[in-house]
Amino acid sequence: MSQPQPPTAMPPSASEFCEQALTCLQTGDWRGAYRWAKGWIGSGGGTHIEPWLVYVASTLTSEKARDAVHSIDLAVGLWLPGAQDRAAMLWLRGCIVHRRLNDPRTALRDLLVAGPALPVWLANQRDAEIAACEEAARHSRKRVPSVKQAWSYSGQPETLRFPDHAHEPRSDGEAPDRRLINILVDLGLPVA
Repeated sequence: MSQPQPPTAMPPSASEFCEQALTCLQTGDWRGAYRWAKGWIGSGGGTHIEPWLVYVASTLTSEKARDAVHSIDLAVGLWLPGAQDRAAMLWLRGCIVHRRLNDPRTALRDLLVAGPALPVWLANQRDAEIAACEEAARHSRKRVPSVKQAWSYSGQPETLRFPDHAHEPRSDGEAPDRRLINILVDLGLPVA
């Protein structure tokens, strides 16, 4: 006779993951925010932009701009099916490469590619950021790119399919939680 198994706890919902990650970011706990984002993605939230923005914020808080770029590459290359969400992440990649890695020439590639597809919540930043990056590129002495070219979207491989406990419907290009936008602004990114 088999023993009854204890009930397994359901993972948190997307809104619970978001609340916990934002709380961590607001208190300066970048490790906690990173863990919550990872759990969110592993529970089915990887097709949403928010956990990837939490990754970006947590890595920038820990002063690891290249890790933020790598997180963006994963999101853009494998996870985000929406063209506007991918454009938003590519835009942030360009801003990080320009502002944090001081490489405006490399950043300009990302900004120019992302610009036409930017969602409404970022569109009003486009012209000023591209102009500032172009001006900085004219004066930059940097000749070797700080990062490799951004990944192209290849779609979700079968090995990345996870349960969808933390998946909640959202539209491509929909603005993330306002608190997350404010955190990114505080980190010096032009998103509002």
